[in-house]
Amino acid sequence: MNRPDEPLDAGLHLLDRQVVDCHGRMVCKVDDLELRQYDDGSLAVTALLAGAVVLVPRLGGRIGRRLERFWDELGIQQADRGHPFRIDLAEVQDLGSDVTLVSDRHRLLRREPEDGNRRLSQLQGMTVTGPDGRLGRVIDVRLEPTRHPDRRLRVVSLLVGRGRPGSFLGYDRHEEQGPWLLARLVRWLHRHSVVVPVDEVEVIDWDDAREVRCSGSGTATR
Repeated sequence: MNRPDEPLDAGLHLLDRQVVDCHGRMVCKVDDLELRQYDDGSLAVTALLAGAVVLVPRLGGRIGRRLERFWDELGIQQADRGHPFRIDLAEVQDLGSDVTLVSDRHRLLRREPEDGNRRLSQLQGMTVTGPDGRLGRVIDVRLEPTRHPDRRLRVVSLLVGRGRPGSFLGYDRHEEQGPWLLARLVRWLHRHSVVVPVDEVEVIDWDDAREVRCSGSGTATR
């Protein structure tokens, strides 16, 4: 797989990207990412997810919940309607402005059960607490490629702050990013944001408190 040399931010570099097949034909948009938590507590992105079943919950709020119920009611007799379309990362050839696949789009999109795996959108927005109290919410997740045969992307740190998911817009990564004034404004808005290595993550409560508890307080972003 061809990837940038530096780590990727999941929301910034993957979400909502166009997916194209080996002939350059459009397949879908990346509506969410599959997150797998392993027995040792490590996290990795293992697949691209697409379809209304994963896109609608990202809208959040009352509108998102109503649309989600409406979507479920429309397909009450379709057993697989609650499953997203899933593209394994092993199918991905290149991660650039588009996500390019190694094969033809014919019969590529398949609805598959999530089998206990999580989604990036379930982690984004979670409250993060450290030894001294609340640090903020998960804004994005930083990834690194691995040499594993399934080409998973390992989660190495959480970007934590007071903004909404994706609100860094990449301005925390490069001093020369974008217009100077906008860069200064984004950095000022995120002046309290921190990067928390996954080694400092002790517990992720996915279902009840929806909270990430950490042993440390992370380091300040640029």
